[in-house]
Amino acid sequence: MNSYSNIKQLSIKQFESAINKAFEDKSSFSFIRLGDGEGALLDFNEECTIHDTLYLSEHVGKQASLNQLHDLKRNLSNLIDTADIIGVRDDVLGVSFNDALINSSNTELFLDTFKKSFRLRETERNICFADAVRIAKLYKTLKHRTFQTQQFCTQWISFDYFLSGAMTNLLERAGHIGVITARAGIPQKLRECLNIKVTEHITPDKSARQVGHFVPHYPEHFERIKSSINVEYHGMPYLVAAGLIGKGYCAEIQQQGGIALDIGALIDCWDGRYSRPKVIESRFTVKKTLLGKKRLPDELKMTKENAARLRQVFKNRHG
Repeated sequence: MNSYSNIKQLSIKQFESAINKAFEDKSSFSFIRLGDGEGALLDFNEECTIHDTLYLSEHVGKQASLNQLHDLKRNLSNLIDTADIIGVRDDVLGVSFNDALINSSNTELFLDTFKKSFRLRETERNICFADAVRIAKLYKTLKHRTFQTQQFCTQWISFDYFLSGAMTNLLERAGHIGVITARAGIPQKLRECLNIKVTEHITPDKSARQVGHFVPHYPEHFERIKSSINVEYHGMPYLVAAGLIGKGYCAEIQQQGGIALDIGALIDCWDGRYSRPKVIESRFTVKKTLLGKKRLPDELKMTKENAARLRQVFKNRHG
Protein backbone atom coordinates (compact mmCIF):
# COMPACT_ATOMS: atom_id res chain seq x y z
CA MET A 1 0.00 0.00 0.00
CA ASN A 2 1.04 3.60 -0.65
CA SER A 3 0.15 6.66 1.37
CA TYR A 4 0.85 10.31 0.64
CA SER A 5 3.95 10.31 2.82
CA ASN A 6 5.76 7.68 0.74
CA ILE A 7 4.69 8.51 -2.81
CA LYS A 8 7.72 8.40 -5.10
CA GLN A 9 7.67 9.49 -8.74
CA LEU A 10 8.84 7.24 -11.54
CA SER A 11 11.63 8.39 -13.83
CA ILE A 12 10.94 8.73 -17.55
CA LYS A 13 12.93 5.49 -18.10
CA GLN A 14 10.75 3.61 -15.59
CA PHE A 15 7.60 5.08 -17.13
CA GLU A 16 8.68 4.03 -20.61
CA SER A 17 9.53 0.52 -19.39
CA ALA A 18 6.13 0.05 -17.75
CA ILE A 19 4.27 0.96 -20.95
CA ASN A 20 6.58 -1.19 -23.10
CA LYS A 21 5.97 -4.17 -20.83
CA ALA A 22 2.18 -3.78 -21.14
CA PHE A 23 2.48 -3.50 -24.93
CA GLU A 24 4.79 -6.48 -25.29
CA ASP A 25 2.69 -8.58 -22.90
CA LYS A 26 -0.49 -7.51 -24.75
CA SER A 27 -2.03 -6.52 -21.43
CA SER A 28 -4.35 -3.72 -20.36
CA PHE A 29 -2.88 -0.54 -18.89
CA SER A 30 -4.06 2.88 -17.76
CA PHE A 31 -2.09 6.07 -17.22
CA ILE A 32 -4.13 9.03 -15.97
CA ARG A 33 -3.16 12.49 -14.78
CA LEU A 34 -4.59 14.39 -11.82
CA GLY A 35 -4.35 18.17 -11.83
CA ASP A 36 -6.19 21.02 -10.19
CA GLY A 37 -9.40 20.26 -12.13
CA GLU A 38 -9.46 16.72 -10.80
CA GLY A 39 -8.79 18.15 -7.35
CA ALA A 40 -11.93 20.28 -7.63
CA LEU A 41 -14.02 17.31 -8.74
CA LEU A 42 -12.69 14.84 -6.17
CA ASP A 43 -13.49 17.28 -3.35
CA PHE A 44 -16.86 18.33 -4.78
CA ASN A 45 -19.88 18.49 -2.47
CA GLU A 46 -22.95 20.66 -1.97
CA GLU A 47 -20.93 23.08 0.18
CA CYS A 48 -18.46 23.96 -2.58
CA THR A 49 -17.97 27.59 -3.49
CA ILE A 50 -19.30 29.23 -6.64
CA HIS A 51 -15.72 29.22 -8.01
CA ASP A 52 -15.57 25.42 -8.10
CA THR A 53 -19.10 25.05 -9.42
CA LEU A 54 -18.43 27.48 -12.27
CA TYR A 55 -15.14 25.77 -13.03
CA LEU A 56 -16.76 22.35 -13.27
CA SER A 57 -19.56 23.77 -15.42
CA GLU A 58 -16.91 24.61 -18.04
CA HIS A 59 -16.42 20.88 -18.45
CA VAL A 60 -19.96 19.56 -18.09
CA GLY A 61 -22.16 22.51 -19.03
CA LYS A 62 -24.26 24.83 -16.89
CA GLN A 63 -27.23 22.45 -17.03
CA ALA A 64 -25.37 19.66 -15.22
CA SER A 65 -27.17 18.36 -12.15
CA LEU A 66 -25.64 17.65 -8.76
CA ASN A 67 -26.27 13.96 -9.39
CA GLN A 68 -24.22 14.10 -12.59
CA LEU A 69 -21.34 15.80 -10.81
CA HIS A 70 -21.46 13.21 -8.05
CA ASP A 71 -21.45 10.45 -10.68
CA LEU A 72 -18.36 11.99 -12.29
CA LYS A 73 -16.67 12.24 -8.90
CA ARG A 74 -17.42 8.61 -8.08
CA ASN A 75 -16.26 7.42 -11.50
CA LEU A 76 -12.98 9.33 -11.21
CA SER A 77 -12.40 7.94 -7.73
CA ASN A 78 -12.97 4.39 -9.00
CA LEU A 79 -10.64 5.04 -11.95
CA ILE A 80 -7.86 6.05 -9.58
CA ASP A 81 -8.18 2.65 -7.90
CA THR A 82 -7.71 0.79 -11.20
CA ALA A 83 -5.02 2.97 -12.80
CA ASP A 84 -1.52 1.58 -13.20
CA ILE A 85 0.31 4.92 -13.16
CA ILE A 86 -1.01 8.26 -11.91
CA GLY A 87 0.56 11.55 -12.95
CA VAL A 88 0.33 14.28 -10.32
CA ARG A 89 1.60 17.82 -10.04
CA ASP A 90 5.12 17.83 -8.63
CA ASP A 91 4.25 20.70 -6.30
CA VAL A 92 1.63 18.74 -4.30
CA LEU A 93 4.14 16.14 -3.11
CA GLY A 94 6.34 16.52 -0.05
CA VAL A 95 4.11 19.31 1.25
CA SER A 96 2.94 20.01 4.79
CA PHE A 97 -0.24 22.06 4.67
CA ASN A 98 -3.30 22.41 6.90
CA ASP A 99 -6.05 21.54 4.42
CA ALA A 100 -8.69 22.85 6.84
CA LEU A 101 -7.68 26.29 5.57
CA ILE A 102 -9.41 25.46 2.27
CA ASN A 103 -12.75 26.23 3.90
CA SER A 104 -11.51 29.25 5.82
CA SER A 105 -13.30 32.56 5.31
CA ASN A 106 -9.90 34.25 5.58
CA THR A 107 -8.84 34.01 1.94
CA GLU A 108 -5.76 36.12 2.56
CA LEU A 109 -4.49 33.73 5.24
CA PHE A 110 -5.19 30.73 3.01
CA LEU A 111 -3.35 32.17 0.00
CA ASP A 112 -0.38 33.34 2.05
CA THR A 113 0.00 29.94 3.74
CA PHE A 114 -0.52 28.14 0.45
CA LYS A 115 2.24 30.06 -1.33
CA LYS A 116 4.65 29.39 1.53
CA SER A 117 3.82 25.65 1.65
CA PHE A 118 3.65 24.60 -2.02
CA ARG A 119 6.69 24.59 -4.29
CA LEU A 120 5.06 26.42 -7.18
CA ARG A 121 6.67 26.90 -10.58
CA GLU A 122 8.11 30.36 -11.14
CA THR A 123 5.33 30.97 -13.67
CA GLU A 124 2.72 30.44 -10.93
CA ARG A 125 4.09 32.63 -8.17
CA ASN A 126 1.19 35.05 -8.59
CA ILE A 127 -1.47 32.34 -8.53
CA CYS A 128 -5.03 33.48 -7.87
CA PHE A 129 -7.19 32.25 -5.00
CA ALA A 130 -9.51 30.02 -7.07
CA ASP A 131 -6.59 28.21 -8.77
CA ALA A 132 -4.78 27.76 -5.46
CA VAL A 133 -7.88 26.21 -3.85
CA ARG A 134 -8.14 23.57 -6.58
CA ILE A 135 -4.46 22.63 -6.15
CA ALA A 136 -4.93 22.45 -2.39
CA LYS A 137 -7.92 20.16 -2.93
CA LEU A 138 -5.80 17.80 -5.02
CA TYR A 139 -3.25 17.75 -2.21
CA LYS A 140 -6.07 17.04 0.28
CA THR A 141 -7.30 14.10 -1.83
CA LEU A 142 -3.84 12.54 -2.05
CA LYS A 143 -3.11 13.16 1.61
CA HIS A 144 -6.21 11.38 2.88
CA ARG A 145 -6.25 8.49 0.42
CA THR A 146 -4.61 5.07 0.56
CA PHE A 147 -3.34 3.61 -2.70
CA GLN A 148 -2.82 -0.05 -3.55
CA THR A 149 -0.49 -0.96 -6.43
CA GLN A 150 -0.59 2.35 -8.31
CA GLN A 151 2.68 4.02 -9.20
CA PHE A 152 3.16 7.75 -9.64
CA CYS A 153 4.96 10.17 -11.93
CA THR A 154 4.92 13.85 -12.78
CA GLN A 155 1.67 15.10 -14.33
CA TRP A 156 3.53 16.36 -17.40
CA ILE A 157 5.56 13.22 -18.14
CA SER A 158 3.82 12.89 -21.51
CA PHE A 159 6.05 15.75 -22.74
CA ASP A 160 9.17 13.85 -21.64
CA TYR A 161 7.83 10.60 -23.09
CA PHE A 162 7.30 12.26 -26.46
CA LEU A 163 10.63 14.11 -26.47
CA SER A 164 12.52 10.90 -25.62
CA GLY A 165 11.31 9.35 -28.86
CA ALA A 166 9.70 6.49 -26.91
CA MET A 167 6.12 7.50 -27.67
CA THR A 168 6.78 7.72 -31.41
CA ASN A 169 8.49 4.33 -31.24
CA LEU A 170 5.51 2.76 -29.43
CA LEU A 171 2.94 4.15 -31.87
CA GLU A 172 4.92 3.05 -34.91
CA ARG A 173 5.45 -0.44 -33.51
CA ALA A 174 1.74 -0.68 -32.76
CA GLY A 175 0.82 0.28 -36.31
CA HIS A 176 -2.82 0.83 -35.35
CA ILE A 177 -3.80 3.12 -32.49
CA GLY A 178 -6.83 4.99 -31.17
CA VAL A 179 -7.08 8.72 -30.48
CA ILE A 180 -9.71 10.56 -28.46
CA THR A 181 -9.43 14.34 -28.77
CA ALA A 182 -11.23 17.54 -29.70
CA ARG A 183 -8.43 18.38 -32.15
CA ALA A 184 -9.99 17.10 -35.36
CA GLY A 185 -6.81 17.42 -37.44
CA ILE A 186 -4.60 15.31 -35.18
CA PRO A 187 -5.57 11.80 -36.39
CA GLN A 188 -4.60 12.70 -39.97
CA LYS A 189 -1.33 14.27 -38.79
CA LEU A 190 -0.47 11.02 -37.02
CA ARG A 191 -1.30 9.00 -40.13
CA GLU A 192 0.90 11.19 -42.30
CA CYS A 193 3.83 11.64 -39.93
CA LEU A 194 4.03 8.12 -38.50
CA ASN A 195 2.48 6.09 -41.33
CA ILE A 196 0.09 4.30 -38.99
CA LYS A 197 -3.62 3.47 -38.91
CA VAL A 198 -5.61 5.70 -36.53
CA THR A 199 -9.11 5.09 -35.18
CA GLU A 200 -10.45 8.50 -34.19
CA HIS A 201 -13.07 9.70 -31.72
CA ILE A 202 -13.60 13.48 -31.84
CA THR A 203 -15.02 15.06 -28.69
CA PRO A 204 -16.69 18.45 -28.14
CA ASP A 205 -14.14 21.24 -27.67
CA LYS A 206 -14.15 22.72 -24.17
CA SER A 207 -12.19 25.75 -25.37
CA ALA A 208 -15.03 26.62 -27.78
CA ARG A 209 -16.79 28.34 -24.87
CA GLN A 210 -14.45 31.26 -25.50
CA VAL A 211 -16.10 31.95 -28.85
CA GLY A 212 -19.65 31.15 -27.80
CA HIS A 213 -19.97 27.68 -29.34
CA PHE A 214 -19.67 25.54 -26.23
CA VAL A 215 -21.23 22.06 -26.50
CA PRO A 216 -21.35 20.12 -23.20
CA HIS A 217 -19.18 17.03 -23.34
CA TYR A 218 -21.06 15.26 -20.58
CA PRO A 219 -23.23 13.22 -20.40
CA GLU A 220 -24.69 12.73 -23.91
CA HIS A 221 -21.51 13.00 -25.99
CA PHE A 222 -19.48 11.14 -23.38
CA GLU A 223 -21.79 8.13 -23.51
CA ARG A 224 -21.86 8.18 -27.31
CA ILE A 225 -18.08 8.25 -27.62
CA LYS A 226 -17.53 5.74 -24.83
CA SER A 227 -19.86 3.24 -26.54
CA SER A 228 -17.95 3.68 -29.82
CA ILE A 229 -14.57 2.69 -28.35
CA ASN A 230 -13.44 -0.62 -29.78
CA VAL A 231 -10.04 -1.90 -28.69
CA GLU A 232 -9.17 -4.12 -31.65
CA TYR A 233 -6.31 -6.04 -30.07
CA HIS A 234 -4.93 -6.52 -26.58
CA GLY A 235 -2.32 -3.90 -25.81
CA MET A 236 -3.65 -1.45 -28.42
CA PRO A 237 -2.46 2.07 -27.48
CA TYR A 238 -5.12 4.76 -27.17
CA LEU A 239 -4.09 8.40 -26.81
CA VAL A 240 -6.62 10.34 -24.74
CA ALA A 241 -6.75 14.12 -24.57
CA ALA A 242 -10.27 15.00 -23.51
CA GLY A 243 -9.94 16.97 -20.29
CA LEU A 244 -11.63 16.12 -17.04
CA ILE A 245 -14.37 14.08 -18.74
CA GLY A 246 -11.87 12.07 -20.76
CA LYS A 247 -10.61 10.14 -17.75
CA GLY A 248 -13.70 7.97 -18.11
CA TYR A 249 -12.55 6.85 -21.56
CA CYS A 250 -9.35 5.52 -20.02
CA ALA A 251 -11.39 3.17 -17.84
CA GLU A 252 -13.27 1.81 -20.86
CA ILE A 253 -10.07 1.30 -22.86
CA GLN A 254 -8.41 -0.50 -19.96
CA GLN A 255 -11.44 -2.74 -19.44
CA GLN A 256 -11.33 -3.73 -23.12
CA GLY A 257 -7.67 -4.71 -22.83
CA GLY A 258 -6.09 -1.62 -24.34
CA ILE A 259 -3.38 0.77 -23.17
CA ALA A 260 -4.92 4.13 -22.21
CA LEU A 261 -2.50 7.05 -22.17
CA ASP A 262 -3.90 10.33 -20.87
CA ILE A 263 -1.53 12.77 -22.59
CA GLY A 264 -3.57 15.96 -22.27
CA ALA A 265 -2.20 19.20 -23.69
CA LEU A 266 0.61 17.49 -25.59
CA ILE A 267 -1.94 16.97 -28.37
CA ASP A 268 -2.58 20.74 -28.43
CA CYS A 269 1.14 21.19 -29.08
CA TRP A 270 1.01 18.66 -31.92
CA ASP A 271 -1.74 20.84 -33.35
CA GLY A 272 0.44 23.96 -33.02
CA ARG A 273 -1.58 25.37 -30.11
CA TYR A 274 0.09 27.24 -27.26
CA SER A 275 -2.48 26.06 -24.71
CA ARG A 276 -0.46 25.55 -21.51
CA PRO A 277 1.83 28.59 -21.34
CA LYS A 278 2.77 28.18 -17.68
CA VAL A 279 3.87 24.60 -18.22
CA ILE A 280 5.63 25.24 -21.52
CA GLU A 281 7.45 28.32 -20.22
CA SER A 282 8.63 26.48 -17.11
CA ARG A 283 10.17 23.68 -19.19
CA PHE A 284 11.28 25.17 -22.51
CA THR A 285 13.02 28.21 -23.94
CA VAL A 286 10.24 30.13 -25.62
CA LYS A 287 11.06 32.53 -28.44
CA LYS A 288 8.90 35.36 -29.73
CA THR A 289 8.01 36.59 -33.19
CA LEU A 290 8.91 40.10 -34.32
CA LEU A 291 5.43 41.16 -33.15
CA GLY A 292 6.06 39.74 -29.68
CA LYS A 293 3.86 36.64 -30.00
CA LYS A 294 5.21 33.57 -28.19
CA ARG A 295 6.23 30.70 -30.45
CA LEU A 296 5.54 27.08 -29.60
CA PRO A 297 8.87 25.17 -29.58
CA ASP A 298 9.23 23.19 -32.82
CA GLU A 299 10.22 20.02 -30.95
CA LEU A 300 6.68 19.79 -29.53
CA LYS A 301 4.94 19.74 -32.90
CA MET A 302 3.74 16.69 -34.83
CA THR A 303 5.54 17.01 -38.16
CA LYS A 304 7.36 14.57 -40.43
CA GLU A 305 10.63 16.35 -39.66
CA ASN A 306 10.12 16.08 -35.92
CA ALA A 307 9.06 12.43 -36.18
CA ALA A 308 12.30 11.66 -38.05
CA ARG A 309 14.31 13.50 -35.40
CA LEU A 310 12.58 11.59 -32.59
CA ARG A 311 13.28 8.24 -34.26
CA GLN A 312 16.97 9.14 -34.18
CA VAL A 313 16.74 10.33 -30.57
CA PHE A 314 15.22 6.98 -29.59
CA LYS A 315 17.84 5.06 -31.58
CA ASN A 316 20.66 7.00 -29.91
CA ARG A 317 19.20 6.35 -26.45
CA HIS A 318 18.81 2.61 -27.05
CA GLY A 319 21.90 1.99 -29.10
